[in-house]
Amino acid sequence: MTERFVGLAQATYESRRLPGGPMIVMPPTEETEYSDAATMARISDAAFARFLETMVAPRAVARAGR
Repeated sequence: MTERFVGLAQATYESRRLPGGPMIVMPPTEETEYSDAATMARISDAAFARFLETMVAPRAVARAGR
């Protein structure tokens, strides 16, 4: 989602008893605000993939922490 929808997303999370839930916020650009569904899917898939890369530790690092 883009920055202008953060309030709506927070209200949705709170109504579903998930306050403070994770969200990926992208800057408002012409592409993120006005693109067709296929372009938005591509943008959000790429953003989610980058998010996962930061959240998942490599197995060797995970084992070292045990």
